[in-house]
Amino acid sequence: MKLIRTFLLTVACSFSLGALPFALAEPEPTATPHEEPSGTPHEEPSATPNQDPGDNHDGDDGDDDQGDDDGGEVEHGGLSLRGLYEGTTATGALAVLYVESNTHVQINILDTTGQEIDFAEGLLSNGTFAFTLTNGQAIAGNANENSIAVTLGDQMFTAEHVETFGATAAAGRYFGVVQGVAAGTTVMFIIDAQNNIVMVENAAGVRTGGYGTVTVPADGSTTYSFTLDHSIGSSTPITGTFTIVDGVFSGSFTTSDGTFTVTSFKESLANRMANISTRGLVGPGQGQLIGGFIITGGPKTVIIRAIGPSLTAAGVSPAAADPALQLFAGSTALAANDDWGTNANAAQITASGLAPQDAKEAALLVRLEPGQYTTVVTNNDGSTAIALVEVYEMAGD
Repeated sequence: MKLIRTFLLTVACSFSLGALPFALAEPEPTATPHEEPSGTPHEEPSATPNQDPGDNHDGDDGDDDQGDDDGGEVEHGGLSLRGLYEGTTATGALAVLYVESNTHVQINILDTTGQEIDFAEGLLSNGTFAFTLTNGQAIAGNANENSIAVTLGDQMFTAEHVETFGATAAAGRYFGVVQGVAAGTTVMFIIDAQNNIVMVENAAGVRTGGYGTVTVPADGSTTYSFTLDHSIGSSTPITGTFTIVDGVFSGSFTTSDGTFTVTSFKESLANRMANISTRGLVGPGQGQLIGGFIITGGPKTVIIRAIGPSLTAAGVSPAAADPALQLFAGSTALAANDDWGTNANAAQITASGLAPQDAKEAALLVRLEPGQYTTVVTNNDGSTAIALVEVYEMAGD
């Protein structure tokens, strides 16, 4: 496996059973045991659950919150609220909410009927917020890692988390400056894994844009195109083309006012995918397979897998017949799974291309804040057998 060449964001990992160190490598989603890579982790996490583990972003100006990527101290960790959420208001407007670092949320309400984009942003406190939109309407919400329950005026709706990893290499959030218009005009593009696109242009507090779909490049081309058939501030659909090279979104878009060029930059440019794994015996009582890993540099989406039955095809015997998986931050249980298909987000696990091959194998797809984590694998039939535990870092989320 090729070694990762850059370390702008770090997931440092180690596992028990001799505390063998593992380097970061690009994932190979197979059921066979991985070769032991070389290297040492940046920090050595505990092999068992511990009792005590150890600037606001203004989207309008395109400045990113450097707290995500500063490589600072490892925090206590926990499930991450970070990411894109979308929902439909009672009046049919598209609500786009972006949570950053579990402490900040930005909200755009795209109302094509009223031809306005209403905006608010500010701090999250324990996942909750209460703001006043630019149109004077009150908006409040309570977020978890899967959705945000929003109250807009006296109406309620749910904004669901939208994955930005998958088949679309362009997926992500981009900020930049528009050329050919008033100085300081900025633009944000959000593209999800299903080729949906949202655009919000801000010129001195006047927001225009819309939402629609992206067409991926034809074979031999690197140019994407898009159409915002739901447009605000343009009497015609907004269309455009762009390329993405090393996280830089370069292109142009056309509104009823003319054609404008834009260069924008992807948030969390250092996203990449890494994989570590280890194999060991799983038995009753204290015979658990325990792995520790550390996330630094920013929230990350990871897939954790406990593999057993599919190891038989690789000649492993005896293989754990029914592995179960738990995830801890210190002594706090964050998530657990027995059969991976029972997860609420099983469809997203499938879309990632990393779903286990056997229905009896376990998996978790979670977004995690920087911190120290422990995985615990058990065998439901109580026998002593061999299992494989793996952690994959998902790119682009």
